[in-house]
Amino acid sequence: MRASIIAVVNQKGGAGKTTLAMLLAGSLGDRGKRVLVADADSQTTAVHWAGMGAGFPAVVEDCSAEEGKLHKALRKREADFDYIVIDSPPAAAAPVTASALRIAHLALVPVIPSPLDLWASVRIREAINLARERNPALLARLVVNQMQPNTLLTREVLGMLPQFGIPLMEASLKARIAYRECAALGSSIRNLGSRGALAALEVDALRREVETLLQGR
Repeated sequence: MRASIIAVVNQKGGAGKTTLAMLLAGSLGDRGKRVLVADADSQTTAVHWAGMGAGFPAVVEDCSAEEGKLHKALRKREADFDYIVIDSPPAAAAPVTASALRIAHLALVPVIPSPLDLWASVRIREAINLARERNPALLARLVVNQMQPNTLLTREVLGMLPQFGIPLMEASLKARIAYRECAALGSSIRNLGSRGALAALEVDALRREVETLLQGR
């Protein structure tokens, strides 16, 4: 069985691509899955995250130099892992983003509930549609990140999302200090123990939904 490949993509920086990629990869790794995080962003934030501590439950590699050949490099690794999570740069039109979407089974688009952030994400929708010309089975989902429940702005933006053209994941990530702690400690959410309990519930829900989407691919 070849790896299920998940590309975390967005046009806008600061949407939480690396956070989403590393939390998901960590959760899958903690469940005993063989996981590779392909850090395709030249800032290599995922590599730095994993390097902050010992024992991050996934292999994290700098793949930023692959650029438009990323899909070829990852095809050679598919048999070695259960999941490959690609942390892409904030550039919808970049060759590396197109390459990631060419090989991915699922594209996750993190969005912060703000009209400006949603408008800035339109170009990644276009990139996903273009990628489907070569990869017609590509699934795509929006993931709300840094959500602040019960605010008027959040409700208004969530009401706009159905018009975006990409389905919305039921699971979402709230604005929590625990996620920043994970990056500082180089850990998965599980390693925070009781102080990350609520955050762990969110990440587990996200992981389960991703696993369900990729079943039987």
